[in-house]
Amino acid sequence: MKTVDELQRSVIWRFFISACLVTAMSMETLPTYAKDQSGVLKASELMKMKVEGTDGKSLGHIRDLVIDPEDGDVDYAVLDFGGIVGIGDKYFAVPWEALQLDLSKKKIMLDVSKKDLKQAPGFDKNNWPNLSEQKVFIYEFYEVPLTDDQKSQDKSKPSK
Repeated sequence: MKTVDELQRSVIWRFFISACLVTAMSMETLPTYAKDQSGVLKASELMKMKVEGTDGKSLGHIRDLVIDPEDGDVDYAVLDFGGIVGIGDKYFAVPWEALQLDLSKKKIMLDVSKKDLKQAPGFDKNNWPNLSEQKVFIYEFYEVPLTDDQKSQDKSKPSK
């Protein structure tokens, strides 16, 4: 049985490998100044970028990343939207595949408007849901296709 330290190192290593693969797949569109010397995109840089909707209006900022501990893939970026000075904020789990990085302008594009985002499945920053139970619902909202395997992993679809 692995110790907690071994499991943590394993998850960190898998995340690093996943980040490297994502970066390598999109290298052709990433400008060189947005990468560090090793060519990876750092989460700290990603979280500094603003997120814009299709109408060009700000939707907020990425506050966290949700990583699958089994394979190290980034499943969701957690978008912080609304509120004033941290009060009344609502979080949204946005599928990683729904985001379009524009590193030349240091922003992230999401194919929704502010009005649409208000209807998206969200949650309170202090009360995170089990996102794996809502995967199909979340992916459908952002119009990101799921594989059959991903659909079978979803345990329940919340009612509207």
